[in-house]
Amino acid sequence: IRFPRTEPCSECQGSGARNKEAVKSCPNCHGSGQLRFQQGFFTVSRTCHRCHGEGRVVTERCLACNGDRFIKQERNLTLKIPPGVDNGSRLRLTGEGGPGEHGGHAGDLYVILTVQEHPTFSRHEDDLVHELPLHFVTAILGGKVEVPTLKGTTMLKIPPGSQHGQLFRLKGLGVPHLNGHGTGDLLMRAHIAMPTKLTAKQRTILQEFAKTTDTGSPESANGESESIVEKVKNLFE
Repeated sequence: IRFPRTEPCSECQGSGARNKEAVKSCPNCHGSGQLRFQQGFFTVSRTCHRCHGEGRVVTERCLACNGDRFIKQERNLTLKIPPGVDNGSRLRLTGEGGPGEHGGHAGDLYVILTVQEHPTFSRHEDDLVHELPLHFVTAILGGKVEVPTLKGTTMLKIPPGSQHGQLFRLKGLGVPHLNGHGTGDLLMRAHIAMPTKLTAKQRTILQEFAKTTDTGSPESANGESESIVEKVKNLFE
């Protein structure tokens, strides 16, 4: 990543002065940074308004930072992204923030992550979902189809009678759990593709199949149904 960061001026080493001789002890507080006032029996201390509590004043400003002591610089860092991060995940980089006051430690840098959408998978927590197109014959008769995963392709067994929208779960092929053990699952959501154009022969076979499911008992139509299903399989495979 590349980002702007406030850093001490390298020209004056963060003093804000043109040179060492241009840094003087504050004449108001004599270098203590505090002004004391007597109020009755009490002594009250206040921050010196001239040096703002630093105890020193600059008589000639640094030309590089105009006496501000800090300058804006572009910084490059390489981030290590742990597996399992999601939108809104924060990475904390200690000491990469702004400089501390009066020579204190630098603050931290927080990087907020935004994960780009994947063209194939959608994410639901640590599970992945893929919309799987299925031929309607495969959905009816079952079979094996090649499906994509994050680690390449694998074969998925489709049981006979699969329905539109049915989910098939592949264990452990999802997203790794962030800061923990285990991995989510990969879910295949079936989208059954219906044919839009049929030949006369295909239409006849499907009409015969419709008759066996609409009339007669399953027992009497069983043998004929199996024969028609095989014809359908042969036509569309």
